[in-house]
Amino acid sequence: MTTVQRLPHPLEAAAYYVVSEALANAAKHTDASVAQISLQVRDSTLHLSVRDDGIGGADPKQGSGILGLTDRVEALGGTLELVSPVRQGTALHGTLPLADDRALGGRVRT
Repeated sequence: MTTVQRLPHPLEAAAYYVVSEALANAAKHTDASVAQISLQVRDSTLHLSVRDDGIGGADPKQGSGILGLTDRVEALGGTLELVSPVRQGTALHGTLPLADDRALGGRVRT
């Protein structure tokens, strides 16, 4: 049996906001019928993605939501990538390192 452990709170919060914003954008702007969420921990990194089958063409310069998420993820040592070709859906991919001190709220690990 696999034991599930909670992630550091800053990582959980960042992942929540990324997924929430991506789903809100899909519902409001993309005419999507399906959205898929993936969260995995591999190699001490949280990998997340949100994909939809909507109209694509998302431009982060047209709103502050994705830019704010990028700032939040980068502040924790992670990355966020938006892929949104026209008429091919939108995908938001993120990575957040689990071992980065920023993910632990600046606390020193012992």
